[in-house]
Amino acid sequence: MNKLTTVEKLDKKQIEGFFSEALNIEKTWPNLKKIGENKTICLFFWEPSTRTKLSFEHAAKALGFNVLDFSPSLSSVQKGESLEDTLNTLISLKIDGLVMRHPENKISEQIAKLLPKEVLFINAGDGNHAHPTQGLLDAFTISKLKNISDAKVAIIGDVKHSRVIPSLFSGLKKMDCTQIEFFGPKELIPSNFTPQKNDITENCLEGFDFLYVLRIQNERFLEDENLDLQNYIKNYQVNDKFLEFTNFDGKIMHPGPVNLDYEITKSVSNSNNSIILDQVENGLYLRAGILSLLID
Repeated sequence: MNKLTTVEKLDKKQIEGFFSEALNIEKTWPNLKKIGENKTICLFFWEPSTRTKLSFEHAAKALGFNVLDFSPSLSSVQKGESLEDTLNTLISLKIDGLVMRHPENKISEQIAKLLPKEVLFINAGDGNHAHPTQGLLDAFTISKLKNISDAKVAIIGDVKHSRVIPSLFSGLKKMDCTQIEFFGPKELIPSNFTPQKNDITENCLEGFDFLYVLRIQNERFLEDENLDLQNYIKNYQVNDKFLEFTNFDGKIMHPGPVNLDYEITKSVSNSNNSIILDQVENGLYLRAGILSLLID
């Protein structure tokens, strides 16, 4: 396997292999084996990115890859070149791997089929369909603190428009995590994500190990969708009062970017219980591990 489009297509053994390789990368960083020497990875990002793009670039360079940074705004895409023609150009330039982010749902599946068998492909987020490396790095972060099968995870916020949650949810389930609950307004949690709690009640997060906070993804709202932001902040913002009321005393997670004073306050985001920056660091090791295993 050298194409990663969704977590759903992985099995437990493959996920465990990624985690094991990430731990090896962490132990030896930055003195990594240059498995990418004389090979080229193209970062193909059609949407803005900080954590995902930079961690892939840093990981690839640490592994010895040459890295091409493709920017649609500075390419012939602006002159009408099709996506397929762009891909054929990159293939002709002898790339060995492609890491892609794109706003279209499920386009990763099309890209994987268009690429030659020998070219590595990693979906770095497509629409609100999937974000496999983010889901895997978050599960990896959880696994470093607690056996995933014993972990109790609460997810709060805009599940509906998140491409991370399908990947994280699938990864946790494949790693035998059975204690996952969703919190937030009904219009932001699809019915297939259960159990869900639409009202925040006293002590409702007691005993949970992790609280995974999501931002409101306004850029993915359809024209007929709307949200009373002030009402959301009043009822669902993760702040000190919220933590005290819900009796949550576990670790705070967030896939980023964080919109401070909307879904979470600065004091909580920067608290001792926050492992948001640990997620970023673990993303570096996990993505380096995935590149290491898939390039073979």
